Amino acid sequence: MKETAYQEKVLEVEPYGVEPIPKEERHGRPGQMFTIWFAINLNVVTWFTGFLGIEFGLSLKYAILAIIIGNIIGAAFLALSSSIGAELGQPLIPASKRAFGKTGVFGLSFLNLVNNIGWLGVNLALAVMALQKILPLSYHSSLLLIAAVTLLVAVYGYNFIHVFAQWMSVIMGVLFLAMFVITVHNLPAIMSHTAPGSGGFNLGMFILAIAVAFSYQISYCPIGTDYARYLPENTPKKKLWQFSFWGAVSVCIWLEILGALTATLGMHTGPMDFIARLMGVFTIPALITVIFSILPNNVIAIYSGGLAALAMGLPLKRWASALLTAGLGVLIISFGSGKLAHTYTNFLLLLSYWIAPWLGVVLSDFYYHKANPWRKDEPKGWIGIVSFLCGVLISIPLMNSVLYVGPVAKNYLGGADISYFLSLLVSVLIYHVAVKIKQVPLAAKPSAEVKN
Repeated sequence: MKETAYQEKVLEVEPYGVEPIPKEERHGRPGQMFTIWFAINLNVVTWFTGFLGIEFGLSLKYAILAIIIGNIIGAAFLALSSSIGAELGQPLIPASKRAFGKTGVFGLSFLNLVNNIGWLGVNLALAVMALQKILPLSYHSSLLLIAAVTLLVAVYGYNFIHVFAQWMSVIMGVLFLAMFVITVHNLPAIMSHTAPGSGGFNLGMFILAIAVAFSYQISYCPIGTDYARYLPENTPKKKLWQFSFWGAVSVCIWLEILGALTATLGMHTGPMDFIARLMGVFTIPALITVIFSILPNNVIAIYSGGLAALAMGLPLKRWASALLTAGLGVLIISFGSGKLAHTYTNFLLLLSYWIAPWLGVVLSDFYYHKANPWRKDEPKGWIGIVSFLCGVLISIPLMNSVLYVGPVAKNYLGGADISYFLSLLVSVLIYHVAVKIKQVPLAAKPSAEVKN
């Protein structure tokens, strides 16, 4: 049993893992949800996401519209997952044992670990590219240096991460604002490259652009409670939702629109060469901005990946699980290759295939069925697992990824991928109906006991 000594200490390694946080350790304010999600998304990866609508062939106005729609819907779900952190007091996937059982939690935790390692790899690749433009370092030296810095923050844990996010929100906000001013200064050149025929409207690609922005947001849902679980249990969920939503949606819409604007320049180069050509004499500060912006995202990937490893039942200390996640991320990205835009797009869409149906079950369970008496008996989780699998299976014909293109997406939707929406809806409906059916014998049980 841990001593209640962590509380608000920053320079002390966090002693808690995936177990519920004791009441005496609860601390913090709802406003922290704004800075944590603002800092996490204030990075070049978000900016790069805004490029994709233009690359899909959309005109600037339709690319921006897709960005706004996708982010608003996705951030609403992210905020829902974040808002229940104070009440749960633990990471969301371990807390979903009441819906999925121990077996389901193990499988979902594994997927979450892969999710975070994937994000870590994407972010490290971009940061390494930027660092190599500044310093004469080898690929692996740059990789180890950046990984070591982020690992240090993740090892200290929850309190250090929140303080780090607050400072990075200010620092990175100023640096990205400078990049925004430079881009606006180059706006005449940007608009001159946006000829009337240089993009238009295609329904399939428009839906795909919405899907990418949506997937970017909901990819954080499995870790939504990780950074709210220390808040006092009576913290209003409405405030947590509002701060989480505005922290995520404001910065993502801003940076992705900035990305769409710069993408219209049509520079067919790598991302770091693109930044160098766009920023001109300000290239070095811009590249430093890229590196700094990726640090918070890497920190949460390592930290939450470590929590996912603990939720799988690995017998590790929390700091050791963070070290394991960082090591796996570095190992995988050491052998990475391929076109970044293509790989990144498919990575985001692949995430939504399991996150959306899982999220449907979790939110339905928490908001509509948390008072059911059968939950106290630690159920096997078959209702949650079946609902989840049905959500995944029903969405297969609508998938459009590097691994598989469903017949509906290919033949009827022009390549659009709306599988995430269908899988979420189906998992909610099946879980809701199944729980209602299970309640019937429980309601009859007391009367049977009276007769005896």
